[in-house]
Order: sequence, then C-alpha cells, then structure tokens
Amino acid sequence: MEELNTEPKEKCGETNESNLETKPGLLIINSYLNQINPDLQDVQSDIKEVVGKQKLLIDAMLKENEELSNLLNESEVQNMFLSIKHCHGQLVELKKKLMFLHKKTMTLEKRANVLRVAKQREALQREHQKESMLVREQELISKQT
Repeated sequence: MEELNTEPKEKCGETNESNLETKPGLLIINSYLNQINPDLQDVQSDIKEVVGKQKLLIDAMLKENEELSNLLNESEVQNMFLSIKHCHGQLVELKKKLMFLHKKTMTLEKRANVLRVAKQREALQREHQKESMLVREQELISKQT
C-alpha cells in the first residue's frame, strides 16, 4: 500500500495514518473473503462432482459407440440390414399394388352399381309399358263390345 502513496516518506505522520486506514480495509476484505470462502468451496466441490460425472458419461458413451461400430462391422449384421432393406422395398411395392387394386375395385363397384340401377330402370320401364299396353288393349276390347 505504501507504493500507492505518492507523497514523500518524509511526512511520517501522514504515512502512519494511511497504514491505519489500510488495515481496517484489509480486515473488511479478509472478513468478506472468509464469509464467501465456504460458499466458493461448496461450488468448487459441486463443479468437481459434475465434471467427474461428465467424464464417466463420456467414457460410457465412447464404449457404447465402440461396441456399436464393432457390431456394425460384422457381416452378419450387415446382411441382416440388407435383408431388412430388401423386405421393406417389397412391402412398399405390395402396398402400392394393394392401393391400386383397392382403387380399381372401388371404380368397378361404382360401375356395377350404375349398371344395376340402369337395368332396374329399364325393367321398370318395360313393366310400365306392358301395363300401359294391357290397359290400352282392354280399352280397345271394351270399345269393340
């Protein structure tokens, strides 16, 4: 603290007063640091714990990645994945065919419905014509008699 003092050392009275003023300042700083120190130590231990857990997780993840890459390198697994991909492609094609057949079936059913309705209409018209012919014949027979 004496380095900060810009006045010459010849003034001893003032230098002693500045030393007295610095000591209470240092005491305040030290007491403040002593109050904060347990909190800082707790935080530091928490950080160390988190870092330790992080390292464990990273190690576990690296081991799992290594195991997975070893498994993927095996030809048996690769063949299985190729088989799965092939089967998936066949399923997609089958689904497309089924959708096409369903669409075709629906259009055929609609057409059959239209034809059935048309035949019923024709049958009704024929029946109506027969009835009108019978009525006309009876009118003609009744006029003749």
